[in-house]
Amino acid sequence: MKKLGIFILLCILTFGIVTVGIAQILFEDNFDKVNESEKKWVSLWGDWEFKDDEYHQKSGDSNCMSIITDDYWDEDWNDYTYEVRGQKTGGAEGFLIMFRCQGPMEPRGKALKEHPQRMQNQDRLEYWWNLGGWGNTTSKVESWGGVASPNTNHTITTGDWYDIKIVNTPTGYTLYLNDEKVGNTINDATRDGVGRVGVATWATMAIYDDVLVYGPGGPLPVDPKGKIATAWGFLKAGR
Repeated sequence: MKKLGIFILLCILTFGIVTVGIAQILFEDNFDKVNESEKKWVSLWGDWEFKDDEYHQKSGDSNCMSIITDDYWDEDWNDYTYEVRGQKTGGAEGFLIMFRCQGPMEPRGKALKEHPQRMQNQDRLEYWWNLGGWGNTTSKVESWGGVASPNTNHTITTGDWYDIKIVNTPTGYTLYLNDEKVGNTINDATRDGVGRVGVATWATMAIYDDVLVYGPGGPLPVDPKGKIATAWGFLKAGR
């Protein structure tokens, strides 16, 4: 697998793009180039910093959110897999992994920063997978305007890295933690499954890394909408 990844990377460097079936990388950020990451993310609340090739949220406040900018998200995307790695560094709870987000996010008493322009003109829709919520006692997807998932018994340990994956489709979503399927909701066609992704925390400090969003063909490098994709996500998956 690693040799195949290296071969694909060489093809990209030589020819610019590689297309394999219908595979499609929609968005990626491993935070190794601060100037590029700054273009991709909008922090709505909290103390966010690009540091050590990672995305750090350093505030213990509630409702700390950061979402993808307009330039790096297409409002028609509704059939995608969202992967991100997270590490809790302190605080009372775990991770909030945002998806299917449209419109101004719920402020919950905060004076949120300005949203991306397209979101300002949309009706609110917000999903977040609350991992280690309610005082780090349980986990579930919550939603403003959509369908929540059942509770699970997953908690988050400070200092451990977690591989988090959400497979979103027009009619539902499936949840994976450390490559284990832990739940799904199959009857949720709210707004046909559209909406961007983001990362957040609640009373917790955390680090996020290796954000990857790809279409149903898998995380193989292609040229989505005329933009040349890189191969780091594929190589990561092959390690």
